[in-house]
Amino acid sequence: MNRRQFLAAASSVSLAVHLDKLAWATQSPSYTLLDVQRGSDRFQIDFSTQEGFRTAAWLLRDIRANRVGIPNIEMLQLAAWAQVVLAEHHAYTVFEVTSGLRTQQTNSVVEGAARNSRHLPDAGGQFFAMDIKPIGVNIDQLAKILQYPAFGGVGIYRSHVHFDIREKVVHWNSKK
Repeated sequence: MNRRQFLAAASSVSLAVHLDKLAWATQSPSYTLLDVQRGSDRFQIDFSTQEGFRTAAWLLRDIRANRVGIPNIEMLQLAAWAQVVLAEHHAYTVFEVTSGLRTQQTNSVVEGAARNSRHLPDAGGQFFAMDIKPIGVNIDQLAKILQYPAFGGVGIYRSHVHFDIREKVVHWNSKK
């Protein structure tokens, strides 16, 4: 599916419920710009716009199931904030997305995936987790930055950092 096909299909996806959150995202001093890639697709996204939000949703889709979900706004803002902090204190980095939305079927074949993974969509189709790899920056540096605001879960793996939005703050290291 190319970008045009996605945008046409995404317009039929019920993202309207979450567009009010986009308005909230632009009213407070927040971060809404992301430089991300997945495979050969790379985008500099302003997810405070409808097109940018749809593009973020598409990049974070479950590739195996070919399903687009609704990324949580706070999760996207945390990623954007971390990218700015890395650029200011370490080096500019593009985030390579390794996982976003997962269907139950995809989650069941991912090694070590939690049964109640935050990658799984809720009843409204919203998901709360991303796995990313910072290109050119140490994974531990990214994990430390993501842990600072205490927004939820941060897991360190050899190839990527998992982070999610949840009420309870948890950290884990599976980099063995």
